[in-house]
Amino acid sequence: MPLVTIPKRYLVSEDEESLGLDLPESFLVSLQRDYGKVKKAKGILHHNKEAMLAHLDAIRGEWE
Repeated sequence: MPLVTIPKRYLVSEDEESLGLDLPESFLVSLQRDYGKVKKAKGILHHNKEAMLAHLDAIRGEWE
């Protein structure tokens, strides 16, 4: 789950279990866009994991 920092000026209500926020549409769009980038990067890393690990092993072999 991504960590999001939201300015306090958007806080409308607060209790022990939840926060109420009044966020502008532009703020929500930017969060979705940024999360989309993170999700895409995670997918790329997941699909290339074996190749990256093999490359690291090759570099370690060269150093030793």
